[in-house]
Amino acid sequence: MQLIWAMIWHLQEDNLEGDTSSVDIATDENMKALEDIGRKLLSEKVSRVDLETGIFQEVEGEGTNSEALTRFASLLSEERKRRRSK
Repeated sequence: MQLIWAMIWHLQEDNLEGDTSSVDIATDENMKALEDIGRKLLSEKVSRVDLETGIFQEVEGEGTNSEALTRFASLLSEERKRRRSK
C-alpha cells in the first residue's frame, strides 16, 4: 500500500498595504518589507479556519508556523528516502 500525502499549507497575511499588496513591485525596499512580513508569519502560532464560524483558531500543541513547516519538511524527506529505498 502506497502512502498518499494530502496536505495543503497556506500562510496568509490579509493586511497588506501599499506596495506590499502588489505583485508587480520588486524594489529592494518592497522585497525587504515582504521578507519581514514572511518572517512575522513564520513566528506566529499555527491556526486553522473554523469551518462553522470562518474565524481563525490557534491550534494547541502545534507551535509556530516555522516549527510546523520544519516538521512537515522532515516528513517529506523521510517519505522520499523510503520511496528511494524500494
